[in-house]
Amino acid sequence: MRKIYLWVLIFLVVLGAVFLVVKRPCTEKITMAMTFVPNVQFAPWYVAEKKGFFRDEGLEVQFDYRMDIDALPLTAAGKIDFAIAGGDQVITARAQGIPVVYLACLYAKFPPTVVALAESGIRGPADLKGKKVGLPLYGTSLLAMKAIMSQTGLEETDLELVDIGYGQIAALTEGVVDAVVVFANNEPVKLERMGYEITSIPSWDYFSLVGHGLITGEKMIAESPDLVRKMVRATLRGIQYALENPDETFTICLKHLPELGEEQKKQEKEVLLASMAIWENEYTREKGLGRSDPEAWRESQELMLAAGLINKITPVEELLDHSFLE
Repeated sequence: MRKIYLWVLIFLVVLGAVFLVVKRPCTEKITMAMTFVPNVQFAPWYVAEKKGFFRDEGLEVQFDYRMDIDALPLTAAGKIDFAIAGGDQVITARAQGIPVVYLACLYAKFPPTVVALAESGIRGPADLKGKKVGLPLYGTSLLAMKAIMSQTGLEETDLELVDIGYGQIAALTEGVVDAVVVFANNEPVKLERMGYEITSIPSWDYFSLVGHGLITGEKMIAESPDLVRKMVRATLRGIQYALENPDETFTICLKHLPELGEEQKKQEKEVLLASMAIWENEYTREKGLGRSDPEAWRESQELMLAAGLINKITPVEELLDHSFLE
C-alpha cells in the first residue's frame, strides 16, 4: 500500500511540473534604447524590471545604452523595439520622414536648462551675448538652445556654441565655456552638491516643448499592437510605483550603478527626486500619468518651424498615440 501511495505522489509531482511548464507563458524578448548611460533618470524601467512588471506582461527587456543620434532611425526600422526620446526629437524625426510615434510621457516638463556659475553674471538669455555656451551639438540640447535664442532674439553671431559632448560639468567648472545646456534634474543638482553657486535659465520659461517619453515605430504598432500595449502598461506601473516608493526605487537604481561611492549615492538620490518632480504637471494630474497634451505638440511644432528647426508640420495624431494608455 505504501508503494502505491509513493507512486501516486510521484505521479502528482510530475503532473504538476508538466502543468506548470505548459502553463508558463512564452516570454517575448525586446530591446529598449535608453539613449544615454545607465542613470537614475531611467528609474521607471529599472523598477518595472525589478518588480516583475515586465515579467507580468510576458516581456524580457534588454536595455541598450546607445546614444540618441541613431536610436530613432533604428526604432523606426524595427531594429530596436522601443526607445526613450524627447518630443522634439520625435517631431524632428517625423519631419525628416522617420516614422516614430510617442506612446507615453515621462518628463511632463521639457528638462533642458542653461546653467552658469553665479560669478559669471549670467542671469538671463541677454547675458549670453559674447559668451561661450557648451552643449552636445545635436539632439535635445541643441534644439533647446536654438529655441531659447529664437524666442529671445539672440542671433547665431551673438554667442559661440561649443561642442563639449556630455562633459558639461567639467567644461563649466574648468572655464572652458561660460555656460552649459544641461538637464534641470541632473547637472544643477550635482554642481550645487559640489559647492558651486549657480544660476539657471529654464527652457520652459521661454517655450513649450514636450519632454522625454517612451517611443516606438509605426511598424511595431501595426504589426504588434499587443506587445506595444504590454510595454506601455509596464512602463506606467513603473512610473507609478517609483513615485510612491522613492527610497526603494533608488535602491533598485543602484543595482545599475554599482560604481557609485557613498557621496555619489547621496547626489544621485537628489537627482532622482528632482527627476520625479518633473514627471508630473497639471495636465498629467488631470488626465493621468503618461499623457501628453496635444496642444503642447502643436505649439512645439509651430515654435520649431519658426526657429528653422523643422521644415514642415506633422499632424499631431501621427506624432502622438495615446490609445495604448486606455
